[in-house]
Amino acid sequence: MEKYIAENFLYHIWDEQHLKRTLYTIDGKSLKILFQGKWNTDAGPDFINSILLLNNEKVQGDVEIHRTEYDWKAHIHHEDARYNNVILHVVFENEHNKEFTITENGSKIPILELRNNLDQQLEKLWKRFGSKPFDTSQKETIECQLCEIVTKEELENILKEKGLQRFYKKCKRFSAELVNSDFNQILFEGILEALGYTKNKVPFYKLAKLLSYKRLQTIIKECKNENDLFSILLYASGLTLEDYHFEWIDKSLKVSNKKILLKLSSLLHPLEKSSWNFFRSRPQNHPVNRMWQISPFLFNTMQRGNLINTIISIFSIPDTREVKAKDIEKEFITLLETPAHPSIGKSRSRDIFANIVLPVSYVYAQTLNYYDMQNFILKVYSNLSKLSDNHITNYMKSLFRDNLSFPITLDIQQGMIQLYYLFCCHHECENCITNLVKK
Repeated sequence: MEKYIAENFLYHIWDEQHLKRTLYTIDGKSLKILFQGKWNTDAGPDFINSILLLNNEKVQGDVEIHRTEYDWKAHIHHEDARYNNVILHVVFENEHNKEFTITENGSKIPILELRNNLDQQLEKLWKRFGSKPFDTSQKETIECQLCEIVTKEELENILKEKGLQRFYKKCKRFSAELVNSDFNQILFEGILEALGYTKNKVPFYKLAKLLSYKRLQTIIKECKNENDLFSILLYASGLTLEDYHFEWIDKSLKVSNKKILLKLSSLLHPLEKSSWNFFRSRPQNHPVNRMWQISPFLFNTMQRGNLINTIISIFSIPDTREVKAKDIEKEFITLLETPAHPSIGKSRSRDIFANIVLPVSYVYAQTLNYYDMQNFILKVYSNLSKLSDNHITNYMKSLFRDNLSFPITLDIQQGMIQLYYLFCCHHECENCITNLVKK
């Protein structure tokens, strides 16, 4: 029954407070709910103006409710400043054992797991609320007025400013994750998660947690080449070679795969095969194919030392070197490609470089006070060409129409996304103009 539990059911549980009297958040804080908050019929957190006692300290703010803690990221709340006032993340199950949730501004939000904190048996509550609807009315229309007020030059400057703001927000989140992680693991999680696209982001993230980079470094001693490393990833994922017929699967790979499996069976408990989504998955995006594609890169980084050192070497340049963003990006893409081995594709490689490598590298340089490297990374970011468009950027381009007469670089494209999450998706046109237009 648990896999069918939806947020609609959890809203009822929270609203009527079917919880134990003694509660603790995942990170060990004592919790008492003085007021569960008011259901939010507008965009933003589920319950607003909640009042809690956290470690006997009174706090007031919003509460967001999800099936699992990962849904916060899956729903892009970590990109949304509207959720910065959330004081408690309520989840049915804390699947990945996260101690806290990170907001758009880098704050750490405590998590309450409902599974073992209900005041009645789950089955009884399900019979009562399982099919009972909950008010989910939302505003759905928006019209843009910004372009009627600002010039094209002003619009370009606004988008560049917001693009830089979005970059710094990403850096803050990665910096916050360092509390319980390290640079190698953050890069490892980000890269693997990006391989999953929409359908398999979660299982790839789980794989990176189960088979951490540090753990992989230990197991790698058993590896002779990238094929062995692929076998480790495959085993940990719960998938097997026998189920697939990719052209690169040959007899030698099957033999080496079996040898690795024998060594790993007592060291690692793999994911369930059911964790993966294969429905309408193109062969290129199949998780087994993605693991095969990324294996040479991961193996080579370990041969060189580790992941962060390999990545950061791209930005370790003489002071006299001219910043050519495209060449720097190409250096990273070259790292991902191996002769006679299929690559993950230029588009996906560029996404990883822009959304993971650049901000993580910036945080690394910031942590070590490498000021020249920080400036260099910012110049690369502001001079890269845009990524492939998605539904958000296409929507924003339709709003701006003929006002986009200037080249759309990566930072401008990211600025569009930042504006969307700040104002457009909340239908806050008046607030947008108030904040962006100089009087």
